[in-house]
Amino acid sequence: MAAAAHPAAVPADAPRGERWLFGPLPDLVLGCGLGYSVLFVLQALHGDAMRAVFPIGFAPLAALVTGIPHYGATLLRVYDRREDRRAYVFFTVHLTLLLAGLFGLALWWPLVGSVLVTLYLTWSPWHYAGQNYGLSVMFLRRRRVAIDDVTKRLLYASFFLSFVLTFLAVHTADYRGGSYAPETARATPGTSVGPIFEFLPLGIPGPVAATLLLGFFGLYLTVLGAAALRLLRRATPSDLLPTAMLVGTQALWFSIPVAAQHFGLFAGVDPLAAENSRYAFLWVIVGHSVQYLWVTAYYASRTPSFHGRGRWYAVCLLAGSALWGLPALVFGPALFGSMEYMGGLVLLVAAVVNLHHFLLDGAIWKLRDGRVAQILIRPRTAPGTAGTDTAPRRSWLRPAIYAAGALCAAISVIWTLETEYGWARASQRKDVARMRQAAERLDWIGRGNSQLHLELALFAAEQGRLEEALREVEASLALRSLPRAWYLRGLIYERRGDAARARESFEQAYALTPGRSEVREALERVKAAGPS
Repeated sequence: MAAAAHPAAVPADAPRGERWLFGPLPDLVLGCGLGYSVLFVLQALHGDAMRAVFPIGFAPLAALVTGIPHYGATLLRVYDRREDRRAYVFFTVHLTLLLAGLFGLALWWPLVGSVLVTLYLTWSPWHYAGQNYGLSVMFLRRRRVAIDDVTKRLLYASFFLSFVLTFLAVHTADYRGGSYAPETARATPGTSVGPIFEFLPLGIPGPVAATLLLGFFGLYLTVLGAAALRLLRRATPSDLLPTAMLVGTQALWFSIPVAAQHFGLFAGVDPLAAENSRYAFLWVIVGHSVQYLWVTAYYASRTPSFHGRGRWYAVCLLAGSALWGLPALVFGPALFGSMEYMGGLVLLVAAVVNLHHFLLDGAIWKLRDGRVAQILIRPRTAPGTAGTDTAPRRSWLRPAIYAAGALCAAISVIWTLETEYGWARASQRKDVARMRQAAERLDWIGRGNSQLHLELALFAAEQGRLEEALREVEASLALRSLPRAWYLRGLIYERRGDAARARESFEQAYALTPGRSEVREALERVKAAGPS
């Protein structure tokens, strides 16, 4: 949800029961961050047990039931009604086509993909902050809390400064944010491997960034305190509870982790420890997505086209799955593309889908918009009466999108289960047959992984099964040009007495990693053995 801007006031005679959307408990748990706070405490107390029950490998399942539908909810909000499509035609058509073009360009020009990834990862914290701020103002307006311009600016500044802290941390020269993206490598000309992308930080020097972080954190606390004092003069603590929880949620999502990791604080708290940051942020993503689904479900329930929460959620899930899954399927190695899913394609899809989502979201949720304000700010509006929906025309497009979404959702489930159970857990017990089956199934659904085939090739080579090892290493190279795979290919051909192919393989490996001594020695060895 975008930041609010001068929303209309709630009528003075609005019933107290309409201070909430769905009621105190669901609003606090789903919308204000209480549910996330419980998960944070659980991870702080039982982090290892939590990861054992729900490992990071299950992240795609969490995304499927929360994150994917939250993207679908935006699509439904903008594209479902003809009048909305026309009202936001710049975003629904022109901007969408521009991003689609950039996606296609990035498949062949790595720098474009890296710029898109950098923009996405930089903008993302502000998207989260803007949603928390918009909901904070919504709750204040529903409670008839008078917010003057100074107070509103102070509240807004607190969320903005939380984003600034994250921005500075991410763009520090020694920031380790590269883990968000695949490592960079040079693609070998003539291979079927597409480019991979990297995050491009501004490279703020560490001492400068530390000084700026300290200064802005002090300003953040000052602004937050000033906003709290002004609000407490205008409302009771119970009226301010939802807003206070949203401010706290924003701090728990970004401000506190940034301060903890950059100033060495709370290292013993599991979700604030640097080594657990990826797992901790998984639940931030879930919290944000659930928050978005909560408010959009309420908004949808107030429109004439609403046919129940279950059906609405199902449509959001299918639309979001199609949005995320189709580009990866169509432009993956299984169909018309050459880029490995985990070698860059999924990151590029994430960047483009999220940038599209950020831009749409910023346009459609302005509380100054009459229809949005009528539903979210003027709570006396009866369900199904806000706006005049134009009945959608029947066509083949909706069923086609839903069918594609169902296929992509099924692929996501299979991918998660095969990766976790078919590979990760099977590899722990050295079940090579199950690992091979998992790698083949992932290939079949368009989620082939070069690293898995390389590991299988190494297993086979160690046991002297050279034909099987060669087959697996070729499958790995078909997905991505890895120097280790070329080196292993060279060793296999060398053992088979094929000096020409061994030399070719070692040359490819050396071109990718000219500093590796074992590759150079292998290349010199086959050259000395005779002519190619």
